[in-house]
Amino acid sequence: MKDKMKVLIIGDSISMGYTPFVAELLEGAAEVVHNPGNGGDSSNVRAHLEQWLADSAPEIVHFNWGLHDVKVAGDAPGNQVPLPAYRENLARIVQRLVQSGALLVWANSTPVVERWHTAQKGFDRYNRDIDACNAAAEEIVRAAGIEICDLHSVISAAGPEKVTSPDGVHFPEATYRMLAEVVVTCLRRHL
Repeated sequence: MKDKMKVLIIGDSISMGYTPFVAELLEGAAEVVHNPGNGGDSSNVRAHLEQWLADSAPEIVHFNWGLHDVKVAGDAPGNQVPLPAYRENLARIVQRLVQSGALLVWANSTPVVERWHTAQKGFDRYNRDIDACNAAAEEIVRAAGIEICDLHSVISAAGPEKVTSPDGVHFPEATYRMLAEVVVTCLRRHL
C-alpha cells in the first residue's frame, strides 16, 4: 500500500462544504479531491463519472447525491429525478464504481428544514423524498457490500434547526467540520 491514498469525494454542495475539512484531517494520510464543482443529481453524476474517475484515479471513493434529485420545482408533477430513475442511476453508478476497484463508501443525504427551505428557494425539497432516496440507496449499496457513512443520523441527532443554515439545506462551518469528522472516521477504516 502506498503511503498516501487518493480519495475522491463525489457529491453536491454538502460534500463541497465538508471536503476541505476532510482533507485537513487526513493531511499526510491521504490526498483528498472532490469532483469538479457541484455533482448535482444522479443523472449528472452518471454522465460525468467516467471523466471524474479518469481524472483522479482514486483508490477510495466516498460518494453521495440525492438532494438535487428530490427537488420539486414550482408546478412540477414530481421530483427532478423520479425515484425509479434515481434507483437505476445509482445501481449503474455503483456497478461502475465496483468495477473501478476502488474502495467505496456511500454517504446518505442529510435532512432539510423544510419551512426554512421553502421560504428561501424557488423550489422545494421534502424530507419524505430524502428518506425514500436514502432507503433506496441503502438497499443498493448494502447489496454491493458498500459501507454507509450515516450523515443523515448525525444531523438528525444534532437537531436540524440547531445546525443548519437559514436556507434550510446547507450548513455553517461548525457543522461541516462535524460532518468531516464523521466522514474521516468512515474513511480511516480503509486507509
